[in-house]
Amino acid sequence: MKNQPFHQRKIRIPETPKLDYDQLKGRTIIALNRLGQQKFSAEPGGYSLENWVRGVNILLDEFEEKMGAGKLSPDYVEKRRELNDLFSRPVSTSSIDRSISDLKQSAADVEGRIAEGRARLVSRVAELKTEQNSCSAELVREQERIPSQATDQSSGSFLKRLFNGNSKTSAKDSETKVKELELRLDVLSNEILGQQKLLKLVDRHSPESPFAEEWKSLESVQTRLEALEGERLERVQLVKEREEITSSIANTISGIPS
Repeated sequence: MKNQPFHQRKIRIPETPKLDYDQLKGRTIIALNRLGQQKFSAEPGGYSLENWVRGVNILLDEFEEKMGAGKLSPDYVEKRRELNDLFSRPVSTSSIDRSISDLKQSAADVEGRIAEGRARLVSRVAELKTEQNSCSAELVREQERIPSQATDQSSGSFLKRLFNGNSKTSAKDSETKVKELELRLDVLSNEILGQQKLLKLVDRHSPESPFAEEWKSLESVQTRLEALEGERLERVQLVKEREEITSSIANTISGIPS
């Protein structure tokens, strides 16, 4: 066999691509700007400020590792220290909490007055209906007495006159009583309708409501309460501070020489 020539192959080691510092800075700046605008959920157990700070630090750790400590400016180092110092301090909301508590109490007081007024109307309607039923029953009784009284008057029975008195007078009295009861029933019916109309208007936020001023006051309190709760949420989540510090760090990064 002929000896085959030995072909030596050169092994090429792949070159590590040169890191593009401008792209690194650009990506980090975009991420910082997004984080600065990030909103948190107000519900317990959701994404919190602690989660946010952890995410920013992970981003900056990666940036520093790829950039190299030698390229980091003193201003950047100071800004990052400021970031962690800022969010390590507890946020005080005592003053705004007191204001929120006072407004909630005011709202509860107004709602209580409306509820009491509603209960008074319901009670009044019930009283009127009870009286209406009583008058109706009495009217029926008086109407039933009139024919028998007229019969007694025409019969002229001595014994009936003796025991029942003057039948003519009794019949006249019953007729008068019937008219009075009918008039009272008309008044009761109109009053019940009026009270029921007011009851329907109780929960309407309109000038026709018997509690129009209370509803107006309650809406004003609720508007202020919503504004304060929004302010408290921003304070707890440090919305303004997060936006400012991420923007400041992003500007500092953009000034680091590549």
